[in-house]
Amino acid sequence: MASKRYHKKVLSENEVKIKEEEQKIKTFNGMTAHEWALSSRSVWNDVSSIRKSNHLLHGATYPEKLCERVLKMYSKEGDRVLDPFLGTGTTVISAIKNKRFAYGIELTEKYFNLASNEIADVAKVFTNDYQIFHGDCEVMLDEIQNESIQLTFTSPPYADLIHKVLEDREKRHKHSAFVEENNAKTNLYSDDELDLGNMSLDRYKEKVIRIMSKIYLKTNPGGYNIWVVKDFRDVKNKIPYVDLHSIIADCGVKAGFVYHDLIIWDQNEQRSLVLLGYPSVFYVNQNHSYLVVLRRPKK
Repeated sequence: MASKRYHKKVLSENEVKIKEEEQKIKTFNGMTAHEWALSSRSVWNDVSSIRKSNHLLHGATYPEKLCERVLKMYSKEGDRVLDPFLGTGTTVISAIKNKRFAYGIELTEKYFNLASNEIADVAKVFTNDYQIFHGDCEVMLDEIQNESIQLTFTSPPYADLIHKVLEDREKRHKHSAFVEENNAKTNLYSDDELDLGNMSLDRYKEKVIRIMSKIYLKTNPGGYNIWVVKDFRDVKNKIPYVDLHSIIADCGVKAGFVYHDLIIWDQNEQRSLVLLGYPSVFYVNQNHSYLVVLRRPKK
């Protein structure tokens, strides 16, 4: 009995384009199946870039390339995007360039003014609309309509970590590769008691849950809430490892979100290794960050 032969149909260039357009219409983010698969890697090591001068003024920013990838994965053109910790404005700038409406909130006047100028220059070129607010995001979120945000993308302050980092850098790493080769420029954002960066970890978690609860109300059913964070050590208080990404995820779950996914942003190629704990205690370098992906359940 002759065996059956199966032939895979080879699509013409025009047929491929038609198929891709059908896929774009079908998906919530406008991606083709091929783009969807390519974007599904859980470890990213190709989205880091040299920080601009305005980023160095802030000390804790992510590159526009990272932001653009997240925007394209979790939203589509015309969607509304939120950054409750605006910083130098990267999320809003990237949203404008990628045809999304953006909201941004910044507590510290210095960074609000810096971001305002940067965003205004970009908006003139791309003619997309946006709205930014100066103040405490827990309060200013009330200005945004409920169930209007498809994606929140942000990087929050890390409790009172910056205070510890500055103290540790002054005492132990003043002339280390961490400071000199990695171009570390971390500074206190403000002395405002509403600044997450000035809070104890316990108070920080309480505040984050309240902020997450507000963001939940503003998020579309099925929408995403993604926070970029880095774990750290609190050696001063004899805590070898603070699992901040899990803390953030837990705060989001308590606010009603589902812990949907976790992405590792690998920055090893952009940062020099520092000798830690030598010669008595071995520690690894924390040269990666996490993207904690939360999602509001559909109704």
